[in-house]
Amino acid sequence: MAALQAGTPAPDFTLANQAGEKISLASFKGRRTVVSFLPFAFTGG
Repeated sequence: MAALQAGTPAPDFTLANQAGEKISLASFKGRRTVVSFLPFAFTGG
């Protein structure tokens, strides 16, 4: 997949949250949303 340019809408995806529940980006449609991916603890980041 090619890198996205700033301002480009993110493609839909589904991931598990900290409680193990599946959450999709589409479930936030119509709301301003910030998505942040943090490195796993004790990994180089």
